[in-house]
Amino acid sequence: MQRARVCFLNRAEVASYFENKSVAIVGSGPGIMENAEGVIDGHDVVVRVNNYKLLSAITGRRCDVFYSFFGNSIRKTAAELQGDGVKLCMCKCPDAQPIDSEWHARNDKMTGVDFRWIYELRKSFWFCDTYVPSVDEFLVGFNLLGKHLPTTGFSAILDIVSFNPKSVYLTGFDFFLSGVHNVNQKWFKGNPNDPIRHVPDLELDWLARNLYKYPIKLDRKLSNMLRQW
Repeated sequence: MQRARVCFLNRAEVASYFENKSVAIVGSGPGIMENAEGVIDGHDVVVRVNNYKLLSAITGRRCDVFYSFFGNSIRKTAAELQGDGVKLCMCKCPDAQPIDSEWHARNDKMTGVDFRWIYELRKSFWFCDTYVPSVDEFLVGFNLLGKHLPTTGFSAILDIVSFNPKSVYLTGFDFFLSGVHNVNQKWFKGNPNDPIRHVPDLELDWLARNLYKYPIKLDRKLSNMLRQW
């Protein structure tokens, strides 16, 4: 498949993909399987994260925007993403070291705070319009969560609601309370000693407190979860 010309976009340029449009952000949780056929693909823009799966008409067949941290565990190829219709790649991490962490340096885990290795790994990967956040843009989510790294799905939510969409439908999000990701695979928590590890409870709490500040709609599973939170 022939590659399109790659353009690296700034925030103002990315905004045109989302402004005044209905957007579905599809997470990796099993709740995605509770949608009616056509609900996800009925949106103007469909955003999917990391190793998403297109299993049926229920999960939908479209992926217009691919949002990922683009590390070694991401198996999606450029050809596969093009075949799914991806027109925009959005990167979670900056091409920089935005975080200083004595713990990561002491334990030889600098890849957790210095993300330049991702862009060296992916230098021949890019195939479409691509957004890479600046350090300041990345740190918005990090500081919002009390200096914890946001999950990829939560980063996608924060970014996309900031682009003034008409509506945002969240599906496949349970903030890992199910212990499942990639629809049907076991999710493993990170190292509990990592001082900046993911804390999905903080993300769920933010959503519960800020839901009505944005034009966000929830799938049934997430709606029920928030009522009990």
